[in-house]
Amino acid sequence: MSTRTLLDALNDLVVVVGADGRLLDVGAAARAFLGDRLAGVSCLRDLADVVEPASRVSPDAVLDGLARFGEWRGSANLLDMAGNAVPFDVTVRADRAGWVALVARDVTDRHARLNAERGSRAKDEFMARLGHELRTPLNAMLGFAQLLELEPLPNNLLDDVQRIITGGRHMQAIIDDVLDLARLRAGRGDITKSPVNVLDIVEGVVELVEPLAQRRSIRRVIHPAEPLIVDADRRRLWQVLLNLVGNALKYGREGGTVRVGIVPITGGRLRIEVEDDGQGLPPDAMNRLFRPFERLGAEQTRIEGSGLGLALSHALVTAMGGVLTAASRYGVGSVFAVVLDAVDVRYPHPDPDQDPFPPGIGGRIPTGASMRVVHVSGDPATRAQVTQTLARAFGADTISVPRGALALDAIHRAQPDLIMIDQQLPDTTASDLLAYLAGDPKAGAVPNVILSAADDAAEALRLRQAGARDVVPSPMDTGALVIAVKSAAGSAATELAGAHPNGASPAGTQYPAAPQYPATTQS
Repeated sequence: MSTRTLLDALNDLVVVVGADGRLLDVGAAARAFLGDRLAGVSCLRDLADVVEPASRVSPDAVLDGLARFGEWRGSANLLDMAGNAVPFDVTVRADRAGWVALVARDVTDRHARLNAERGSRAKDEFMARLGHELRTPLNAMLGFAQLLELEPLPNNLLDDVQRIITGGRHMQAIIDDVLDLARLRAGRGDITKSPVNVLDIVEGVVELVEPLAQRRSIRRVIHPAEPLIVDADRRRLWQVLLNLVGNALKYGREGGTVRVGIVPITGGRLRIEVEDDGQGLPPDAMNRLFRPFERLGAEQTRIEGSGLGLALSHALVTAMGGVLTAASRYGVGSVFAVVLDAVDVRYPHPDPDQDPFPPGIGGRIPTGASMRVVHVSGDPATRAQVTQTLARAFGADTISVPRGALALDAIHRAQPDLIMIDQQLPDTTASDLLAYLAGDPKAGAVPNVILSAADDAAEALRLRQAGARDVVPSPMDTGALVIAVKSAAGSAATELAGAHPNGASPAGTQYPAAPQYPATTQS
């Protein structure tokens, strides 16, 4: 392959210059950018006008960099054929033969993204300051209005005072949402995660919106009627689901149905769906769905709203480590889905007095697997891969744990044969978690395997010194994982794997079918 072919294959602008400053070669991208300006050019200095004057760099600085380090890096605005300044990252590198290569990479997209982020931060800061400034006079207005409400006023004046209070409280709720959204987008949201019973929250939300459902004759269906646990902030999840269910009732078809589904999905996650059979949204509205103050045409109807609910819900779910998605078909209806990390509660806590879950949660019949593994990982894809690999190789039952803070309780519940820990976790590191588990008599006695982020011998040594029995590099090699599990879990695991080398389950092991939960209908 020729040098010209290589240069032409690059998207970056490339110019090769000899020791005397004469142009030796120009890549296809550079030829296209320079256009007619390249005609008659023989030396690099002939292209000086391509660089915007304000971003030109002294030749001495470039030569100094080449002399000391063999290269120079910087930024410059280059003028395109229309005279527009385009931002580029520029690298100048010298070769032993004496020629010099100039490589310029277009960073317009990066600059646009940074400018958009700066604009978004400025807007959030402005809204936060405005919210704080409005709170003081609003509190005074509400305070004095409530004092007037206690006075013996004529009925017509009392009605006016109550309208002031109602409007003030509505404004107060909007200000609170604006401040909340600004804090969350700045990474300062007050999120406190713990195991949360989703069904309990869904039933509470449905009960709370009962008056609106009755007014519009909308039937509510919750499916399944099974207590399932997620790792979330209880108050914030309530806030999100109240907004989603409330929207489904407001925008759903009168006399129709709103369905709330709670569905376990792969990777140790839980999907909470809120579905309505309303008018739905046109395709061009979907891109604006989670923008603040965007009501998508609802402002032309009599339906009340500020346009902050979905934006705030999206920020809250993201802050809880989850995902909020939406799908809509115009004229048919919409489905909003919250995906969060699930907490496996199939095993009862050995000490009921220490059980952090509500009565009736946990204690479900466990699978008949011969090996039990607790896997601590913040990545759903890794959790799914480990679960499938261990099930096929050992017939193992894997309990997935989404963060380190929940690991000890899961170990006490499941009493596993092996603990697997990802090196990087949402709330801690593998080394710190190993030290924490080592202080517990039960957890410290269980062998462990660490999934490391890189095949780094020094890092593997540090993890072993921190207490790791074995270290498997990531991206994960399933063969290496099986070998590590055999080694760490001991002869029992080896015997199990030897009994079914092709991935079959151990003889006699029966795995129950997925349970079918009845729907609970509230009319």
